[in-house]
Amino acid sequence: MFKKIFCLIMLLLGTTSLYADIIFFNASVDKKTVALNDSFVYSITISGDGKKLPDHQIGNIFEFNRFGTSTSQSMTIINGKSNVSVTYRYTLGPKKTGKFTIPPATIDYNGKTYSTESIEIDVVSAKNIQSVSSTDSRQVSVRQHSLQNPLGKAFVKASVNKATVYENEKLVYKFNFYRNVDLISNPEHYPPDFKGFWNDVSKPKERYEVIDGSNYHIDEIDTFLYPVGVGVKTIAPTKLKINIMDFSGSDDDFFSLFSNMSRGRAKVLETNPVEVKVIALPQEGRPSNFEGAVGDFKIKALVDKQNVQTNETVTLTVTVSGNGNMKSIANIHFDDYSGFKKYDTIVANASDNSKEFKAIFIPQFPGDKAIPAASLSFFNPTKKQYETVKTQSQIIVVRGETVYSSGSSSKESGIDIIRRGINYNKPIKNLKQFKGYFVKKPSFYLIFVPCIILFLAVFAYKKTQINQLKKSETISSIIKIQKLLENAELEVSKNNLNLALNLIYQALMEFVTIKTGILSDNLSGVQIKEKLLKSSLDEIYIAKIIEIYDKLNFYKFASISLDKESIENLIDAVKSLI
Repeated sequence: MFKKIFCLIMLLLGTTSLYADIIFFNASVDKKTVALNDSFVYSITISGDGKKLPDHQIGNIFEFNRFGTSTSQSMTIINGKSNVSVTYRYTLGPKKTGKFTIPPATIDYNGKTYSTESIEIDVVSAKNIQSVSSTDSRQVSVRQHSLQNPLGKAFVKASVNKATVYENEKLVYKFNFYRNVDLISNPEHYPPDFKGFWNDVSKPKERYEVIDGSNYHIDEIDTFLYPVGVGVKTIAPTKLKINIMDFSGSDDDFFSLFSNMSRGRAKVLETNPVEVKVIALPQEGRPSNFEGAVGDFKIKALVDKQNVQTNETVTLTVTVSGNGNMKSIANIHFDDYSGFKKYDTIVANASDNSKEFKAIFIPQFPGDKAIPAASLSFFNPTKKQYETVKTQSQIIVVRGETVYSSGSSSKESGIDIIRRGINYNKPIKNLKQFKGYFVKKPSFYLIFVPCIILFLAVFAYKKTQINQLKKSETISSIIKIQKLLENAELEVSKNNLNLALNLIYQALMEFVTIKTGILSDNLSGVQIKEKLLKSSLDEIYIAKIIEIYDKLNFYKFASISLDKESIENLIDAVKSLI
């Protein structure tokens, strides 16, 4: 008996154990030896079972050109526990030959700082351009800012694949660097800020082309843009700083030629600005569930099991793929799913050309049941019309008893149904009439009652710990918000207004997460408002949060110049919320 009681106590005490979230953090490159005219991908992966993964800081990468960044994320759910993984990929290009070290990246998590390993990169010489043959004889019709040299030429150009696009339609901005002269070091690339556009940069490419009988090496970077707002938008010039051999003054002096070979001549090449006309999406034919997706998409669905019991979870995976802005697809819609309980749909995986959603359904009735079709409405700019794609309904076989029936044809009420499932005990008129084990063995109470008291004490202790943990997490989040706002103020003082704006946005999303308990980064303004209304916040207070959110998005995506006073006012507004 005492052995059983001891085991019971250990079990109760075991329930009070609180496990810290596990975090995984590492960095890697796709190659460690890179040619001077080549590029490589530096990846940082953060994964863990926490609700929100921490932000990271990369080390000093000034020795490399930063061509672009892409992000992918995934989520897995095993036995009710979720694991989130996010990978950040930086496309980098070396500026000069030699051995270089990418210092550790860092994250701050639960009061501790974690670092990755440093990575060594060996940059070797590029191929000599004149020695490369080419069979491509296409001519270039547009040339811009060029540099003449006795041994060759270098010039740049920029273009877009469309002069007129719809709002949020995919636009390709192409930057090309032409040269048939060798460089002392790799160029320094200064892309425009692409104000008024979402942007994603692809990996740089290289090719060779014959122009006017000369062979040119071409470095090409395609940037995928998605315009925000309508009107004529101007993409600022792209700048490229290059360093080539300087042979000036050495035409008549043979020895001077060799002495000047170690001397470089620096020049900044610049493209012309590019104008794009952005037109509004038509109102005619717009579906009621349209949420801004523009492109050409496909959708498919798959359930994880087809034979289940009532009240057992079924996970439906819906994959959206195609050509368009995947970031703009925040949600999918379902037909009527009566007969099922349904949990919120989450984004499980996201990449540049696909997005995976997961929805959990719980069947309430036995029989052959259909998981409802999922649908997505979007505007197809090629066809210039709205389209809606749907998945097929997924048929599952459900066994077991009915869990709940709201449409029963029986006249009995819901209370009658509940009462029918209760086995009432007959009342005992007099305690003396009961001659059971408890009365005959009073010594049992000496063991049983202390166990009950211990159980209540452990329960109260656990609840206190959980409340303290929640309070600690809230305090930690508020400290993080304050730190983000301090960093924003620092960036304002340095006149880095775009960076300050991003820090303010992170601070606001962290605050919304505290108030709703839901990760808010991937939610739209409408969804954030819905989550806040379900909390106990005052409506005026919610309106203030949404007003700040709308201002942040306006400044972030509108084609206007930021000013210090507006950014400082936003910082003060977020501070006033805390």
